[in-house]
Amino acid sequence: MAIRFTCKSFAAAALLAFSGCALMSSESQSPSFAEIREIRKSDFPKYLSGITYAGDDLYYAVADREGKMYPLLIRFGKDTQLPTKPRFKESVTLEGARDLEAVAWDSLHKTVWAADEADASIREFDPATGRRLGDLALPQVFRKFRPNLAFEALAISPDGLELWTANEEALSCDGATANSKGGSLVRLCRFRRTDANDKWKIDGMWAYETDPTDGQAYKGFLASGVSGLMVGLDGAVYALEREFSQTLLPGFRARIYKLDMSKAEVVTETPFCEKKPERTVGKELVFGKATGIAMYEDCCFGPKLKDGRLVVLCSDGDDRVAHAFLYLSAR
Repeated sequence: MAIRFTCKSFAAAALLAFSGCALMSSESQSPSFAEIREIRKSDFPKYLSGITYAGDDLYYAVADREGKMYPLLIRFGKDTQLPTKPRFKESVTLEGARDLEAVAWDSLHKTVWAADEADASIREFDPATGRRLGDLALPQVFRKFRPNLAFEALAISPDGLELWTANEEALSCDGATANSKGGSLVRLCRFRRTDANDKWKIDGMWAYETDPTDGQAYKGFLASGVSGLMVGLDGAVYALEREFSQTLLPGFRARIYKLDMSKAEVVTETPFCEKKPERTVGKELVFGKATGIAMYEDCCFGPKLKDGRLVVLCSDGDDRVAHAFLYLSAR
């Protein structure tokens, strides 16, 4: 979901109040995610809502307007060894795409899969030409998606054998959207295949509860949902929760959680309003930050660092000041 409003009315105050303000820092938790640097540039492409790592220095980012995907390079400074400003290449238009919210690199097919929130679809594309190659067969319950709250999160494991997705906030049959009194129940899905020639088959669905919002609605806008997923080299799954609310001032928050499905019950397509799950997915907070008007919508693991692994977050910059990339180190 891209939250549409004019940020200028609170931009300066929000930046002063929130920029660089960490919600949590705990050295006792493992793994540890630490901020490396944040880059905000007005010349980044607008509306970046999803990002994935394709190996070496190459990433792909999608925009939630015009069906565009941008190849980009993130390199490391020779002297500082810090990740540098992304270098964008010419965009590719994905065939038939309208509201792209997430993208995942398929290491076995050398293609990308992208989630389109306009019709709650996930499709495969040729990254060079944008040609549509296929569709992911999704459970029918996802036809109950709320407008602008469908699939925001998508990830494929490094070995290419697992695909993960989740709706941003609750389906209309599964309960309420998030507010300050409670979170929202979404459906976390895993698909598997045996090799590159096999088709994706659903292999588990669990209920995941997002956080309540810290504050109240601002000009009718309030959100706390799953906007990104990523899978580590060890198979661990991480979720990015994106919140927008107003406390003293309106602003966004980004939280990354490590997920634990070991005690969560596997759910069916039965609406949660009829049978509420008793055991939801466990989650451990590994990073949190109040980000002002930078609306971080997706994340991905990048290459290995000297100490840990790079994590990249991209911001949907509806206003120029909100165009941003956030680099983390996961140890």
